[in-house]
Amino acid sequence: MHRLVIVSGPNRGSSFSLVEGENSIGRQMDNHIVLSSSKVSKRHCALVVNTRDVVLRDEGSTNGTFVNGALARQQTLNSGDKVGVGEFVLELVKSQLPAPLEPSSSGAIAEVGIPSGFADPGFGAPAPVERITIAKANFKDAVPEVEAPQDPIGKIAAIFEGKIMPNFYGMLMKTEFRSVAGTIFLVMGIVAVAGAVMPMQDLAEQSIRNEAFVRAKILSRELADRFSPNFANHTESQIDFSFLETEDSIKSVVITNPSLQIIAPVSRLNQIYAGGFEAVFALKAAKLFREGRDSGIGMVGTDQSVAVWAEPVKVTDARQLKPQLAAIVVVAIDFSGNMIASGGLGVVYGTAAAVAGLAMLIGYLILMRLSAKPYEVLNEELDRILRGEITRVTQEFKMDETKALWENINTAAQRMPKSASESMSLSEISWDQRMESYRALSEQGKFAFLGLDPSLLIVSMNEIFSEASGIRSESIGQPVSVAADQALSALATDLLRVASSSQGRFASDRFSFQGDSYEVTAIAIPNGDQNGLAVMFKRGGG
Repeated sequence: MHRLVIVSGPNRGSSFSLVEGENSIGRQMDNHIVLSSSKVSKRHCALVVNTRDVVLRDEGSTNGTFVNGALARQQTLNSGDKVGVGEFVLELVKSQLPAPLEPSSSGAIAEVGIPSGFADPGFGAPAPVERITIAKANFKDAVPEVEAPQDPIGKIAAIFEGKIMPNFYGMLMKTEFRSVAGTIFLVMGIVAVAGAVMPMQDLAEQSIRNEAFVRAKILSRELADRFSPNFANHTESQIDFSFLETEDSIKSVVITNPSLQIIAPVSRLNQIYAGGFEAVFALKAAKLFREGRDSGIGMVGTDQSVAVWAEPVKVTDARQLKPQLAAIVVVAIDFSGNMIASGGLGVVYGTAAAVAGLAMLIGYLILMRLSAKPYEVLNEELDRILRGEITRVTQEFKMDETKALWENINTAAQRMPKSASESMSLSEISWDQRMESYRALSEQGKFAFLGLDPSLLIVSMNEIFSEASGIRSESIGQPVSVAADQALSALATDLLRVASSSQGRFASDRFSFQGDSYEVTAIAIPNGDQNGLAVMFKRGGG
């Protein structure tokens, strides 16, 4: 039985069991092994498993498939080989299944006897036997259950970290931090501008509608009061409201009888009031007035940008016991001219966006400098430690997130020898011992480390470097040109040349392992007239 274990990249430590036949690997959900990353093709590669061997076959992936750091199209794999797929490094592991266990009477557990020590050769006593209880084997890795938070804040935090932040972490793995932060600032700025301007726009427009509605109501009631004596005295022909024609916002003023036959203006005398939003509304209002409604009624037509009010005119004569509906005053106010035009709205949004954009830019620049400055100081002090100028770094900035990093660097720095005379002469120290302090410093800083002697033989490496490059520890003692590809060999040659000739015995460069970018820092380690090379690789640096 074979398994693939993720030894580097996201979800490190996860494992996948391989089945007989073809096991596809890719980012689509229909693959046997799904690796969620944009650097992984939809169907990246496949592992064909049979009784004799495991064969890797690349499926035309965009970024290629690597075996132990070398690009491969089709290759037979051995246990321990590392397969590079995008940002993932997977190790092929061959599992030995234990002999079938006889279940106990409950079918849940079985007991097995194992020797806990050897027999005493002097007395020939048998080895003592320990009895241990083994759960019924199902040959599946146990997955620890994490108790979900129950409080509201904990639930929100779990959703935020588990559902939202992985998207941003993925962006940060593909895009430089400044670009990600700038995009977030831009999106948040757009949301802030829209969220601030839109409610104000709606509030202003609602205020304009209400003002038009109130104006139509007041004007219709004023006209009803003014002309009610004309209806009582039957002098409707003398009604004149031509003075309202100069009002730009007044769309129409009409006085009708209860049957909507126009009484005024005289130019429309005896016409039936019909057509338009106001006439439809007047028809409904007249019906209500005839049924006994005493007070006026109004409506705002938002689609037509018109506020209309209908006010009844009631008169009483000697033959009537109660006021009778004599006429209806209908006033329509057009408020479209007071609404914010598209051009004006654009100016409002543009002004708000400019102010918000300037504030976001200043905030973005401040945040970038606040984020970068502690690391710039840390790099400077780390360089001074490597040069032997200081013995520890000082955390001057109040950032709890970096506190552990500074402490780890100081711990590693204390393990570095202050001088060669503290332990033994330089000639007595082997090259791997010379590299030990730099390797320890790399381990504390989570850097990949490679140590080379003056002949560019590999004398030391850490597990992080092995995972990143696919070069295993069995390569120690081999020339880097044999253990690695030509690009890494050329990099080592250049770094040794530059570091050996520089005043500070220091060189830097950039390098990529399987598509992941690293910042490279190299220090020349002197021994007489020869120099070894301690190389540290910081992922995503720069």
